[in-house]
Amino acid sequence: MKKGKKTRRTRIGITAAVTALILLIAFFCYQTVKKTIVNNEKESMAGIARVSAHSLETSLKAKSNLVYAALSGDMDNEEDIQQNMLKTGEKSRYIPEDKMAALKKWEKEACKEAGIRPGEVIAGPVFHQEEGYYALYLTKAVYIDRSLAGYVQVELNLDDIYEEEQALSNLKLGNQGYCVVKEADGTTVMSGEHVEAEEFSLAGDEGDGCRIVWSYQVQQGTPERTRKLVAYDTAEFAGEKFILCIIENYDSIVEPIDRIALYLAMLGLALLVWLGIFLCRMAEQHREEEKLKMELQHEKELNEANKALENQENLMQKYNHSKTMTVLSGAIAHEFNNLMTPIVLYSELLCENEEVQKEMAQEAKEMSDAVSRCEVLARQLLEYSRQGRAKKVMTVYNATFAVESSVRMVERLIPTNIKIQTSICKTKYYIKGQIGALNQIILNLVTNAMNAIGEKCGKIQIQFGLSTQDERMVRLVVEDDGGGIPEEIRQRIFEPFFTTKEENEGNGIGLTVVKRLTEEHGGVIRVKSQTGKGTTFILDFPWIESSHE
Repeated sequence: MKKGKKTRRTRIGITAAVTALILLIAFFCYQTVKKTIVNNEKESMAGIARVSAHSLETSLKAKSNLVYAALSGDMDNEEDIQQNMLKTGEKSRYIPEDKMAALKKWEKEACKEAGIRPGEVIAGPVFHQEEGYYALYLTKAVYIDRSLAGYVQVELNLDDIYEEEQALSNLKLGNQGYCVVKEADGTTVMSGEHVEAEEFSLAGDEGDGCRIVWSYQVQQGTPERTRKLVAYDTAEFAGEKFILCIIENYDSIVEPIDRIALYLAMLGLALLVWLGIFLCRMAEQHREEEKLKMELQHEKELNEANKALENQENLMQKYNHSKTMTVLSGAIAHEFNNLMTPIVLYSELLCENEEVQKEMAQEAKEMSDAVSRCEVLARQLLEYSRQGRAKKVMTVYNATFAVESSVRMVERLIPTNIKIQTSICKTKYYIKGQIGALNQIILNLVTNAMNAIGEKCGKIQIQFGLSTQDERMVRLVVEDDGGGIPEEIRQRIFEPFFTTKEENEGNGIGLTVVKRLTEEHGGVIRVKSQTGKGTTFILDFPWIESSHE
């Protein structure tokens, strides 16, 4: 019992450790994917910020160039100056030189700088107007009859520039994104209709032009604190510095991965609950098994006794089966001999008939050879029934001739859907064994090949000649492209009465006879097969130098 408790504790500890490891890996994967998504969004937003900042800078420069083009050169009078002010297309006013004293301090400073640099347009400052928009002032010195007559201040409505600049107003962003422009001090000067009273700080540059910041926005009188992903770039114009910000809701960016993580966490929790229930049931089952252990031990002893008795019964059945097959083989052999007797007599008569010999000598000889082989087959069945007590007559005979005659015989048996290809050497090779045994070997192997191919189109190849691996051996190869022999039964194909054929289609003795006849010749048999591609039987026989058949 103590050992069982220790085992359960070990299992619980291992389960807890594995669970913690899985959670750690899951958290690491979540953080990695989340970071990748945010970094990809940062790169995209930074690119948009660069392009938009350049576009804003170009637009402001175009406004400045227009003011410069309209107000440059020597003018005739103040009316001429007023006409050229209209060409700027912006709200502007003319300040004569003699009215400088009434100007505000910033206006005086701007006009003074414009007088010092008459060939330039002075930009700045930016002021918030009573109408609610921010304006950027452009100041240009103007001349009448080559003398400084005064200054023209052009007021650029930054909201109008925002709307006119398509790269800003028509910017399509996901994740509740929009674009604003701030001054260097953080004041939002261009926002369009995207945001109201939203403030955030970009202090501390991270170096990649993109930051995650906390944004404070008043919604219906209540301050709301949200995280924003801000990509920013600087647009500089005539000494004025604007920070263009591409803003997206950070929570909207990470929401999909957070939702997936939540679903996976719920799934993981469900799996843990299921695992806990499973472990409880396993523990309960273990306790029940412990209770039944003694009974199972007793039943095991009874089963072993019954198994020994069954083994004895199986041995007796095999013995009776073997004796039955022996008696049956003997009966078949005697009956076969009786049936073959008239065929032998008529065959001899046909071979002695002169007219038959003139017209059908070859057919008569083949029939006579077939009769001889039937006699040999009957004798082999009789030998099998006598369990090897009959004396076998071993003779040296021409194997090449035996193979050729066997091929001629099986060619008549091959159905039309199967083609037979042969490669038989012309040299006479002699082997020692029972005459007719090689014919029976080839007939059995070809029959098996035909059964393997079945109704589909296929081919059977028969090769005979000197072995390329051992010059003392001659090799017979029978190859087909049928269904092949599965690996799990390949080791049993030479067992007596083992067959995979349907009932009444075979008795499983063909390959057993082939193996026995091969070994009686002092040869060996090997089989190579691949399921779905075919089977090859390779038989090697020792050949004997002889000058007679």
